[in-house]
Amino acid sequence: MVRHAWSRLVRKQWLILYPLAVSVIDALAFLAVYAASGDHLRWTEFFAANFDRWQYLRDHFFSGFSFTPALGFAVVAGRLACLGSALIRAPYFRALAGPHYPLAPRRWGEVVNLFFFYVFLNIVASVVFLLAPTKGLGVDVLRAAVMVILVLVVFADYVIVFEELTLLPALRRSVQLLRHGWPAVLLIIVVEYLVVIGFYKLYAPYYNGQGTVFILLPVTQILLQAFITLLFDLLLIFVYENIRRQSPA
Repeated sequence: MVRHAWSRLVRKQWLILYPLAVSVIDALAFLAVYAASGDHLRWTEFFAANFDRWQYLRDHFFSGFSFTPALGFAVVAGRLACLGSALIRAPYFRALAGPHYPLAPRRWGEVVNLFFFYVFLNIVASVVFLLAPTKGLGVDVLRAAVMVILVLVVFADYVIVFEELTLLPALRRSVQLLRHGWPAVLLIIVVEYLVVIGFYKLYAPYYNGQGTVFILLPVTQILLQAFITLLFDLLLIFVYENIRRQSPA
């Protein structure tokens, strides 16, 4: 599976442009939130906040929670980022699985369903990282529950694109497919989780230090994030294709 994924990556080097575009959209959405919160637009402070954006959002919007215009703007920016992801990831999945580089989704229905799916994932993640307390056994249990949900719906966006299902049937289909291939999926997700932790520990000392952030640091960070996303999407799509052949709808 890894060999096939690497072979496709070598043949189609431009695939990285899709996750790179999503990373740039996410950064621009956070830039809008950062500016709306009233912080001065300084290069070092912005990229340090962007690197640990969940903690920034908790500190600025959810500690002593209250409805403010800045919070409303942050919610709107998050939804727009979800829309941007839906518009890009629909052709991205087809580029991963096929021989071409599609530039747009095939139909608006899949964009709408992907949008609501990414909003759902965003809400699930925000329950843990923004609304829950930072310590205690309850937080660990909640995080474990969220991880289970994320594993169960791991194929949902692929199903929306390739099987043309709406959101709820796609969630059910993802659970059905996972029953036939959960060992491989779990292995990929655990490895990805460890890679992301290592990535965070690699860059954290540079962003959390007192010095100025050099321009190449966020550039290499975004590129490396895009490559990690591309590699694990390739692996998961190969698993999805294999399970789908063995488990027709």
